[in-house]
Amino acid sequence: MKNYIIIILTFGTFLFIGCGGDSDGDITDEFSASVSVMSSSSTVAEDVGSVSFAITLSVANTSGGDLTIPFSLSGTATENSDFSLNESSVIIGADETTGDATITIVDDSEIENDETIVLTLGNLPSSLSLGSNTSLTLTITDNDEDDAEAEMNISFGSASGSTITITDWTDTGADSYLVLINKENSFSDISAGSNTLASTTYLGYSEQVIYNGNSITSVTASLLQYSSDYYFKVVPVTGGSFDNSFDPVSSSTDVCVTTSTTEGQVCFEITTDLRIISSNQLANHAVGNFPNADPTAIEVTRELNLSPSYTGSAIYVYDETGPPTPSNDNFWQFGIATNGVEFHPMGLKPWENPDTGEENWEWQAKVTEEGETDLDAYGAHVTSAGNYHYHGDIAGLAEVEDGSRHSLIYGFAADGFPIYYKYGYSDSDDPTSIIVELQSSYRIKSGARTGVGTAGEDYPDGNHDGSYIQDYEYVEGLGDLDECNGRTGVTPEYPNGTYYYVITTNFPVTPNCFFGTPAEDWKIGK
Repeated sequence: MKNYIIIILTFGTFLFIGCGGDSDGDITDEFSASVSVMSSSSTVAEDVGSVSFAITLSVANTSGGDLTIPFSLSGTATENSDFSLNESSVIIGADETTGDATITIVDDSEIENDETIVLTLGNLPSSLSLGSNTSLTLTITDNDEDDAEAEMNISFGSASGSTITITDWTDTGADSYLVLINKENSFSDISAGSNTLASTTYLGYSEQVIYNGNSITSVTASLLQYSSDYYFKVVPVTGGSFDNSFDPVSSSTDVCVTTSTTEGQVCFEITTDLRIISSNQLANHAVGNFPNADPTAIEVTRELNLSPSYTGSAIYVYDETGPPTPSNDNFWQFGIATNGVEFHPMGLKPWENPDTGEENWEWQAKVTEEGETDLDAYGAHVTSAGNYHYHGDIAGLAEVEDGSRHSLIYGFAADGFPIYYKYGYSDSDDPTSIIVELQSSYRIKSGARTGVGTAGEDYPDGNHDGSYIQDYEYVEGLGDLDECNGRTGVTPEYPNGTYYYVITTNFPVTPNCFFGTPAEDWKIGK
């Protein structure tokens, strides 16, 4: 009589099917083998689909039945979330050496670190022993970050010798977006606490935010060097988290010339030490009608110190002791606007004796408002040679400024420091403070005018009323600005702070002195 013993062990156990008390010799009771595990790949991408592994005997299975080989799984990957198993066991059939199983990899949309599946052989029966490879590590590489980078697209519109326009970029569903520019293909990661002040007037030599907002809109970066490559990067922001994963995209400015005789042209260059501005000095806006001449194209190139130093000692743009002739060593152009039109000293028109016609240059008429010596709505007029230049309030040039944000840069002074319009931070060192209209610290003097000689014959008579520059006095701390209508503080372009000048509505409007050192070629007549 034959006695059959059937032993069935589930997943994770060794299955032996055999019989006892049989003298026919059909079963090899002395069977033994070693067991190893192997795979064709040790690293797979998340989107690979599936990967197979094999458990192998050192010799064919002559145990007389199927063998079920135990193993365990561990690692950082999560079953049914990152992967799944199609089989619950690996079975090696009679007279076979290998059993295969398949792991299905789940391709999710989450951005994750690489994850691992570790397969380890379990406790084996006495007839089997561990072979050379008792465990297998499978690394799953995430593919979602790469997909996100590939999906970001920045579309560019027009480009000139000094501007590049971004028309839109990929909508990632973020709460808001930062757009950055750099002359080099290098961007630091933005995080909480980073500078995110935005300005489209680019300093030209470092990383800068040109847009910070919650919509996808057209953005034009200006003051760019002609015929040059620039790099732009979009950083989506969601819930205070900055996504720095997207690659920069490049675009280029066009060639630039200043030879037109009918339209305004301006070109920018940046060297190690200098900001170079060339223009034909024609405005990029409507101009007034002038009785003495028409605006005429006059090519000029101005060099500015890229890293100016604050001296603390004022240099005035005019010398009150003599007329503004080429021999007057202190008669300076104040600076140049970003559109290539120059800022000249406040208009100098001396008091003239009504009887003799003799001029007294110690009293100069104030020329800063529309209508004064034919100034137009932009606070500008022309010389007899047709040189169009600003003296007064540039409200027309700065028409985009409404006090809702810090002013853009509207020019650079002869000493290299930037020129802003009248809106700035109430606390010069705090970019989170409210925006205010910055006030000069000049006021009209009280009482009657005095001078050498007889009033009305040798100097203007009457009380100080603001008709002449000498009717004003500087009072430290009266307003927001110093003697040269400037101050030191942070701005969107200079998050670490700089000295800068401000064009105001009230006197002196265009600053009348420097706290840096202008180059000699900025002297009028030199």
